[in-house]
Amino acid sequence: MSEEDDERLGRPDGHRYDAPESRETRIGKEWVYGALGVLVLVLMVLIATGTVQIFPGG
Repeated sequence: MSEEDDERLGRPDGHRYDAPESRETRIGKEWVYGALGVLVLVLMVLIATGTVQIFPGG
């Protein structure tokens, strides 16, 4: 690459251009975010029903 290309790809904050993610990586992240969302919902339901107590005691 020439110096002109390097300057074009550089951003004002000093970081270089990040290539787009592959389809497999994006799908993998979607599954992880989905599983995390389900876990949070289950935890919220358990807290709301009193099965899991945030502040135990009187």
